[in-house]
Amino acid sequence: MSRRLFRITLLALYVVTALSLAAIGYGLSNPYNPAQIVQTIVGLIAASCALTGAELLRRRSPLGLPMAEDMTGLPGRRRLVADLNQALKTATPDRPVLLVLLDLIGFKEYNDTFGYPAGDALLKRLAGKLARVAATRGSAYRLDGDEFAALLTVEDEVGQLADLAASSLVEEGDGFTVAPCYGTALLPHEGSTASDALRVANERMYALKYSLRPSVGALQSNEVLMEALAKRGPDCGDYLHGLAEIVEAVAAKLNVGFEELEQIRMAAELHDVGKSALPTTILQKTFPLDSEERNFVERHSMIGERILHAAPALHKVARIIRWTHERYDGSGYPDHLSGIDIPLGSRIIAVCDAFDAMISKRAYRTAMNFDEATTELRKNAGSQFDPLVVDAFCVVMVERERFFLAA
Repeated sequence: MSRRLFRITLLALYVVTALSLAAIGYGLSNPYNPAQIVQTIVGLIAASCALTGAELLRRRSPLGLPMAEDMTGLPGRRRLVADLNQALKTATPDRPVLLVLLDLIGFKEYNDTFGYPAGDALLKRLAGKLARVAATRGSAYRLDGDEFAALLTVEDEVGQLADLAASSLVEEGDGFTVAPCYGTALLPHEGSTASDALRVANERMYALKYSLRPSVGALQSNEVLMEALAKRGPDCGDYLHGLAEIVEAVAAKLNVGFEELEQIRMAAELHDVGKSALPTTILQKTFPLDSEERNFVERHSMIGERILHAAPALHKVARIIRWTHERYDGSGYPDHLSGIDIPLGSRIIAVCDAFDAMISKRAYRTAMNFDEATTELRKNAGSQFDPLVVDAFCVVMVERERFFLAA
């Protein structure tokens, strides 16, 4: 179906719907007239059929094939079957086509641990990587949940091509490992129909999946996550311990009570625990993040909140962590809180963490010195940071500097 005919047909269905609704309205104007009763019934049937037809047509592309069916932007199973049928017409023993079915191992555990928003973000990232690998030699698809597929023209060794597709769906971080098992079918050698090809690839994929099950369970055990949490505890090293001390000193300078002071210190020690859900490739990137990666990273405070909510005693700490990236003027994330609506602990950690980031060397920029970093804090007081917290922080840092000089 051409694009022009597609639009005309869709418009015609909407016109029929409108006329049918008008007929219904006229028929209801005199419910005691048999002819108008019939007109109402006919109008209802026509409107229902037209709307159903319009919706079905809208979901299909101008070429008659299903459009992208989910959030990843990849086409689904119906498109794969249609493309398989087309490939079987053109594939030859000298120029075969490879079907690769891929099932993510560890994704369910990732979803359960870090939540569905994080899972959706990871799926989009993986789908984009698979699409880029497939773009030069075929197409990528998302079949259902955590199952993907690729249909690729064979130009290299078959095993290398399948490994290339599978490697695009690998991600790992401190608290997770997600990787695919896969099965292949080479066309036309291993299938004369689309269903044959899918069956062969599916059987091979599940044979591999079941053979890997024990080791996968070990990788995704709760101990992995607990180890990631422990590394961010009070004894995890100089960085978090030192940051927590400064946060505690600033909170004390602002006359925070003892119980709240303990919660703020714990939040400082655990504020980055949500980064255990981030792929190592993002955390170790040596140049600025792109927009997709930045959106992924911005979920880590919510993921940290979710992790700590597993312990009832840490619920208040979890809420502080959620809002450590809010900005005083309301332009932060994830909830765009502003001013004193942001918990004091979150505002304190934001200032201390930003200062530490500014004086730390990064692969893509040099570190600031003490004066440059404090000047930057003051410049952003009232917009990014709470001015009172910035003042208290600067006082604390001057006092600490005097103490060390005197010692």
